[in-house]
Amino acid sequence: MPRYPCRLRRITVALVVLLLPLALQADEFPSSINRQKPQLAPTRQGLAFCVFGDCQPAGDASRFRITSSIARAMAVEQPQFVMGLGDYIDGAKGLAATQQQWQRFFAAIAPLMQPTPIPLALTIGNHDDGSPLFERYFGRRYFSFNVGNVHVIILDSQQPGQYGQITGTQWQWLNADLTAAAQARFIFVTLHQPLFPVSVHRGSALDRYPNYRDRLHMLFARQKVSAVFSGHEHLYNHQQRDGVHYFISGGGGAPLYAEAPSGGFYHYLLVECTDESFSVQVKRLNL
Repeated sequence: MPRYPCRLRRITVALVVLLLPLALQADEFPSSINRQKPQLAPTRQGLAFCVFGDCQPAGDASRFRITSSIARAMAVEQPQFVMGLGDYIDGAKGLAATQQQWQRFFAAIAPLMQPTPIPLALTIGNHDDGSPLFERYFGRRYFSFNVGNVHVIILDSQQPGQYGQITGTQWQWLNADLTAAAQARFIFVTLHQPLFPVSVHRGSALDRYPNYRDRLHMLFARQKVSAVFSGHEHLYNHQQRDGVHYFISGGGGAPLYAEAPSGGFYHYLLVECTDESFSVQVKRLNL
């Protein structure tokens, strides 16, 4: 990865902070997959995408630096798209304060926008859900799209009145969507709250309602979902249940929940797919 003088880096960030509000005057974020079906195609070598979550860089210089470093590293991977797992801001009272936090996040991920924007598919997190800005900037809160023979589903674990549950209209939509995607080679799902938390959110994520959680897991297993990516817990964890790989990737810059041997390190994931298999690499940030 090329190194740039600190002065040049500061100038670049300053320009991004000035220019991004201009790009957002139409209340949307450039290159947001959430708004419409993307026109994406795998490369000849297959498909590669990155996953990151839990940044919250708004009020802390070190968090901003970590998120920016992760964005630069993901850009170097040249993925077809990047998936976010939620909690891009801290959350604030008042529209103006919340908007300032979003601008800080946009500045942190600016490397993904230069020179050509990398499409972003963003899952909403609990810290992002306190104002209408997420929908105004990005669009839909749950949806799906295809890239070649890969099907991607973005879910919303923060639905009003259904916090920590996938139920109601979203549950009906998910069943229909998975049935329609039965012929996909791989199916990947993202949602902010994990089904099987391992740290401080045990009992307060999707496992808060075991019946709904188990129903969701059984649907994933029955429909042969390849992997489920969640954030919410600020660490890395991987487990496999009934053939479904579950990843927690909350190392995007927010304070960590564990020591390094237990997954407490800053990171992103690189997912690579061929016709035969997929792999998930944990890309740990060297600080």
